[in-house]
Amino acid sequence: MNSQTQTIVALAVVALAAAWLTRRAIQKRRHPGCSEDCGCPATEIRDAVAKRRP
Repeated sequence: MNSQTQTIVALAVVALAAAWLTRRAIQKRRHPGCSEDCGCPATEIRDAVAKRRP
């Protein structure tokens, strides 16, 4: 493999990694925390506190 091919392959790998990380960061920003019925304790605690408030 010559140096020009290695450079192109390396740039492609870096571009794919950057795109994957960017997409992952955007998805986490859109859907933070739990969904309505995820079953985690945080949801149960939040519901219990909401019921206690007058």
